[in-house]
Amino acid sequence: MSGDRPSTGAVRTILSINFNHDGSAALLADGRLRAYVNTERFSRIKKHPGLRSADLDELLDQAGVTLADVDHVLLCNLHNMDSPDIAALHGSDLKDTWLEFWVNQDNSLVDIRGRRIRCTVNPDHHLIHAATAYFTAPFESGVALAIDPTGCRAFLGRGNRLYPMLSDFDSWFNTNVGYCDVANYLFGSSIVGAGKVMALAPYGRPDGVEPDVPEPERPRSFRQLLELAEKEPRYVSVQGRELNATLAYHIQAGLERQVSAVFRELAGLARRNGVEPAIALSGGTALNAIANQLAFAGSDLDRMHLHPACGDDGTAIGAALWYWHHVLDQPRAEYTAAELMYSAREYPAPVVRRALDEYADQIEVEQLGGYVDRAAALLTEGAVVGWFDGGGEVGPRALGHRSMLADPRDPGVQHRINSTVKFREHFRPFAPAVRDERSTEWFGIRDSPFMLRAAPVLRPGVPGITHVDGTARLQTVARSDNPAYYDLIHAFERRTGVPMLLNTSLNTRGEPMVETPGDALRTLLNSRLDYLVLPGYVVRRRAAG
Repeated sequence: MSGDRPSTGAVRTILSINFNHDGSAALLADGRLRAYVNTERFSRIKKHPGLRSADLDELLDQAGVTLADVDHVLLCNLHNMDSPDIAALHGSDLKDTWLEFWVNQDNSLVDIRGRRIRCTVNPDHHLIHAATAYFTAPFESGVALAIDPTGCRAFLGRGNRLYPMLSDFDSWFNTNVGYCDVANYLFGSSIVGAGKVMALAPYGRPDGVEPDVPEPERPRSFRQLLELAEKEPRYVSVQGRELNATLAYHIQAGLERQVSAVFRELAGLARRNGVEPAIALSGGTALNAIANQLAFAGSDLDRMHLHPACGDDGTAIGAALWYWHHVLDQPRAEYTAAELMYSAREYPAPVVRRALDEYADQIEVEQLGGYVDRAAALLTEGAVVGWFDGGGEVGPRALGHRSMLADPRDPGVQHRINSTVKFREHFRPFAPAVRDERSTEWFGIRDSPFMLRAAPVLRPGVPGITHVDGTARLQTVARSDNPAYYDLIHAFERRTGVPMLLNTSLNTRGEPMVETPGDALRTLLNSRLDYLVLPGYVVRRRAAG
């Protein structure tokens, strides 16, 4: 092995890589996140595991450092792929795209590009999930909970330490696995089907009073779950298939019951252990916004914090934070929502201009200073608008930098976007992006900047964002976090009286969210998106002829 001798000095710069699905990497310098890469955004292959050499270059460039500046490397989820879906979706050779590296026999040194750096291999998976949420939370102590298809684990957080709790939730918590089984059964993929199960579930609700399956009759296996779903099945037709929505309903109801039970137990444990009655929630199951809010509302917990990258894409961040705070005993830091939800890579005006020039023969470009008001007018007139601004979102949800926006008052907009713009199933709902100050009167809650909480829609007139069960998975928008996006929503409100927009991710079916201006322009050209708005520009397809 060649290269420099490993540094024995103080660790100031940490490189962390997630090799599981949703491959990602983070660069932490002096305790602050300086750069972040989600591999799929650059490879354009959804759920791409690990990190490619080009992605490492991107990360270092974002942070303005070189590999020689890195003092410690965390290799997370290495050779620990927990889903067969990657091979099923994309073939079994995606690992061949990883950057080249070598780890010594006792896993203490890694060689990357000829440089030897001290490393930590495979820190506990649920611990680094929990660390992502806990170490970015706005409270000094509390409980941290990580739930994903591989387990349900809780930790006690005090200051800059996380301690495993002895509660054996895995002995009875089984809906995390059941959810994957249902997603695979209905949609052929657990890893991309879970969100569809959540969307489909309300369509399977039996008639009449909310059914409460007695404890002795609750399914303990997937076979029993299927039997329960066949008693009063409700079917939804999707592309020639009849999907048993009642199956989705029962697994969602089971998940809500079990997550609620965990929250209630953790609330008591927090008080008995002398920590704040606050919870930091993470893991892929935390993407289930309905279960999150129901469990929190039914508990004695006072605060709940989530990180926008609560899936495995966030484990790279969590591992770096865990090492900095827990291992190196460095003090906690405070974070704004904007610091958590947007990446460091922004695309300056010359890069945007080059992308526009590349597609000049296919687009019409309007350049103007008042592009926010122009976009608000287009939305009021019924246009579906792509919105591209700043660095891409951290995590899988569109949060106002790579968004597709529309008028939530339009009763036909959901069908239009699903069928002609995103090309996805008709039952998939859309989220409201609402001004934070107006959120309580419309949804009863505030503080949902990452679109990870759901609530009832309390006022009529916004069918475009109201799901069949009367709820919405909302994003609350504060001007301090995203000024242009907030101003757009406010401009729409001045025209309509409605303080929100329909918001979904800027991509089409099967593609990751767009990353570059070129990606956004290709989405405009390959769908029936009406306009694409970038800072200073309003773009549409060139008229035929």
